[in-house]
Amino acid sequence: MHLPFVTAQFHKPDVQLPGKKELASAADTVRAQLPEPGHALFYGGLAAGVALSLLEWPVALAIGVGTAVVGSGDRK
Repeated sequence: MHLPFVTAQFHKPDVQLPGKKELASAADTVRAQLPEPGHALFYGGLAAGVALSLLEWPVALAIGVGTAVVGSGDRK
């Protein structure tokens, strides 16, 4: 395309989609970071308590952080 005093060039981007190995590796990394189902249920219950105004968010945050800190000492 040629315009006076302007020249535009369009290039196709070089994009490569991830393969099965890369997707499997990403899925394994995500799974390793997720809490166990029981812990996820507990944190979900805290979030539901805040959403339903049963708990104030600072109290739920303190409970969640305290639980995570205490639970991190159990892992080895």
